[in-house]
Amino acid sequence: MEVNKITVEKEKSHHDDGRKQISLERVELPQLHEHPLIPFNRFVLTRCKACNLLSDDYGYIYGGYRCNELGCEEIMFHKECFKPLKEINHSFHPNPLKLIIPTLPLHNSQSHTCFCGYSFKAGYCCKKCDFKLDLKCARRSNTLALPVNSYGHEHLFKIRVDIKSAYHTSHPQHPLKSRRGQVPDYADKKCLLCEKGFRQFHLCDVCNYSICSACMRNPPPLNIQCLKTHEHQLHLFSRLIDFTCNACGTQGSRSPYLCLPCNFIIHRECIDLPRVISINRHDHRISYTPHLGLRKLKCRVCRKEVDGFYGAYTCSKCPSFAAHARCATRRDVWDMVEREGTPEEEEIAPYEVIDDNTIRHFSHDHHNLQINKDGMILSENTLCKACVFQIGSEPFFICKQQQCDFILHEKCANLPRKKRHMCNNLPFTLRTDSHFTFYCRCCLQHSTGFRYESGPNVIIDVRCASISDSLKHESHPHILYYYESTSKDRRCSRCDEECCIFFGCDEECCIFFGCDECDYILDGKCALLPEKVKKNRYDDHPLFLSYGDMNVDEKYWCEACETKLDPKEGFYTCNDCGVVLHVSCVFGDFSYFMPGSYISIGTISGYYGYIEKGLATRSNEEVVSSTSICRPVCYVCHSRCKLPSVLKVSKDGGGVVYICSLKCCYSCIAYIYRP
Repeated sequence: MEVNKITVEKEKSHHDDGRKQISLERVELPQLHEHPLIPFNRFVLTRCKACNLLSDDYGYIYGGYRCNELGCEEIMFHKECFKPLKEINHSFHPNPLKLIIPTLPLHNSQSHTCFCGYSFKAGYCCKKCDFKLDLKCARRSNTLALPVNSYGHEHLFKIRVDIKSAYHTSHPQHPLKSRRGQVPDYADKKCLLCEKGFRQFHLCDVCNYSICSACMRNPPPLNIQCLKTHEHQLHLFSRLIDFTCNACGTQGSRSPYLCLPCNFIIHRECIDLPRVISINRHDHRISYTPHLGLRKLKCRVCRKEVDGFYGAYTCSKCPSFAAHARCATRRDVWDMVEREGTPEEEEIAPYEVIDDNTIRHFSHDHHNLQINKDGMILSENTLCKACVFQIGSEPFFICKQQQCDFILHEKCANLPRKKRHMCNNLPFTLRTDSHFTFYCRCCLQHSTGFRYESGPNVIIDVRCASISDSLKHESHPHILYYYESTSKDRRCSRCDEECCIFFGCDEECCIFFGCDECDYILDGKCALLPEKVKKNRYDDHPLFLSYGDMNVDEKYWCEACETKLDPKEGFYTCNDCGVVLHVSCVFGDFSYFMPGSYISIGTISGYYGYIEKGLATRSNEEVVSSTSICRPVCYVCHSRCKLPSVLKVSKDGGGVVYICSLKCCYSCIAYIYRP
């Protein structure tokens, strides 16, 4: 791969004593990343991909260079690492040290061993001996007392710098003493600069000034110039002080940056806020404004009031939209790409209009589709290829070729090819291979049909992709809102099961819909059940999702399985005939699969089973319809399969069996699937 042209910058240092002016050459390293890098002034707790590539040492980068492409939010570099000096003199070594320029790609380039014992890719070396420094150690200024002949020693030295007392740029009046263990009662239990808790800290007993070891090694700048944030230079005010940040309108308790002439004060995290961004709670781009004005608006993320005297994000197309600066730039909300100066992407239509009644959809581009709005009620087995749901009496598009069974709801034909959704910060792309098996992150159902994908692991079905972050649900009088929580003890108020755990942006989290006015919550499986279905086997009329009173202890009788039904957990009923059915008797584990889909049951140790994600074109397991009068008997529970879709399994030794649920499937996995 070709190396970028070397960029040379001259840093000139003037002296009042007449000494010769010093010129230092800085060189831009070869392209450190596949995408262009842009400068930034934000304070970010992350890992520099040059000096910390081979370690898990996280710390603050106080401005540097970053990638501004989707999915590359972790690609950041210190300014000094992106444009290091070509040659340095360092107190660790008597000879000049030359820059080691790594080959590309960076992670595959040759590793070197620093004098401290850690490996690195980019750093410095002595041309006369084998002495090497990584970029992190090259920034150290502590002088080490080492024997003159130690550089050629046969064994590797490991440096440990243990500073008992030292001055710090944020507190030049007195030295800070290194302390370990319990923090004194009179001292603050968090770092005065970054507000992190600590075990090892540095304390000034005279001023009661304490900071963490990370801030001791890597102090924040005393002054910062960022015209995007403020027209004047900002100065660090390192002390405990209660204030309201001008940029975000929230409270702070320590070490803000301020401009005294303007009475401007700001959190360190709010410096260099992005001007134009896209978030997963709104379809349009939103822009930062330093003063919202005298409008009473609520944040679309946290639903709390936005104070118009401070900065916030608004939408130029939607006057009622507003979001707190802190809420809009959360990692689970913002896609971490700055959009200022870049044109908006044009939306690609999902189909081409042929005439008033005919379209050619991108998922079925070899045949034309014709609209039907006559209210024709198709058979229960006729399912939309996108949502794998009954067509019913809704308008639909059907393939003009008589031999082709492709059919879509009109609303499914209009699904956007790209969209934003609250369950991931990156945009979603519509995938249309209708027999691909996946697990929906929202409703917690295994499914086939069309799906939306965001990144390699986040998949949702098209039904869940159509909902917003607020939900009016039949089971509760108040609006329910989408939440992600790291708490693992959340239980659904209806089914009493624990909310399913997923891996979110930073850590494990559970997804649920909760009420802001009370403790009522629903997991995705209960919250996103269809409100109306048609099951001709039980009733000729539509069945509606209903719920019993949470405070009334009563029991109903299910018409399908002829067992008791607890109405608190939800049920389907006919408003005309009074038929009552369990939710599990209407929707089973295979109800969201397109009949004819092959699935692959994976096994661990021959006993534990799971459904594998992907497209299985040939398999022993096929989802088939079970709507005839003669219903098959489940191989495991020996009951008649009451659901419209069951699993047909071809045994390795010959013969065919039917299984009604995943529970039964996993129960017999040792007998059917074990060699």
